[in-house]
Amino acid sequence: MRDRLLFTFIIFLAAVSLRAQQIEDFSLLRENAFILNPAVAGTEGWMHGVATFRKEFLQINQSPYTAVLAMNGLIAKKNIGLGGYLIDDVTGPTSKIGANIAFAYNLPIAQRHSNADPDHMLSFGASVSIVQYRLNGSELQPNNPGDPQLVTADATKIFPDATFGVYYRYKENFYAGFSVPQIMGLNVNYRSADGTAAIKTVQQFNVLIGGKISFDRDKFSIDPIADLRYEKGAPPQGDIGARLNIKNLVWIGANYRTLNYMVFEAGFNVKDVFKLAYAYDLNCGSYTQEVGGTHEISLIFNVIKSSKIWRGVGAAPRF
Repeated sequence: MRDRLLFTFIIFLAAVSLRAQQIEDFSLLRENAFILNPAVAGTEGWMHGVATFRKEFLQINQSPYTAVLAMNGLIAKKNIGLGGYLIDDVTGPTSKIGANIAFAYNLPIAQRHSNADPDHMLSFGASVSIVQYRLNGSELQPNNPGDPQLVTADATKIFPDATFGVYYRYKENFYAGFSVPQIMGLNVNYRSADGTAAIKTVQQFNVLIGGKISFDRDKFSIDPIADLRYEKGAPPQGDIGARLNIKNLVWIGANYRTLNYMVFEAGFNVKDVFKLAYAYDLNCGSYTQEVGGTHEISLIFNVIKSSKIWRGVGAAPRF
């Protein structure tokens, strides 16, 4: 009886993961904000890259994972942010690989003088991507293996897509972003001699809000954050939490995530050049031991600080 309940629970997790991971899911929200919102490109004050790997439900065989390599920054004196990323996302028998190019216009507001970073910045961004969706039919395990409509062959489909976003920042104290990935809402149909499988991509609405509350002349800070994700036909999902940042060198934090999750995170920063961040998702349900937790790690490397080559456009980094 317990094995049957466990199997049912795993199928439920897989269904939720498949639904949510049409859009990539991250626990390190700050480090991966650009992946979901192209308007972030160029607003961080650095030309920098991010490499992220996320592995879910470690006790389940062939559990989902996401790997991303991204970079974004500013074009000198043009208020234009450019970026892009490569992604490999696998969820059971379905997976995708893709490449993305993003463009953003960063509009400084209330700038005190030409040699100072602006107090306010409003950014509008859009991105286009090419995605190869893959179906491994041999991994499908239906209740009726003899179903004549069952797709058992491997299949791939290549489609374009687009994302739009808006992002606002006030110094290091507050930021907010809104984005809509998968604007095109594609029908990904796999057809073979033995049947057809269909996946409908849907628009997702993402909201990210955060900031920084400093103490003792910036030696310590509390960095709150909240995130909301919604798509038609699925319950809203979100995170809320905070980090304790110590002298801009090390930090620890925790978030509560809907669907009964706690996210614990930590990281360190080396001279504003290198940052390593780690998060662990703990499922607080009764099957935690059977399905395992989720690990996520991000490596951030800063190449050039924008204010060294173009003044009055870049923002201070939020490390």
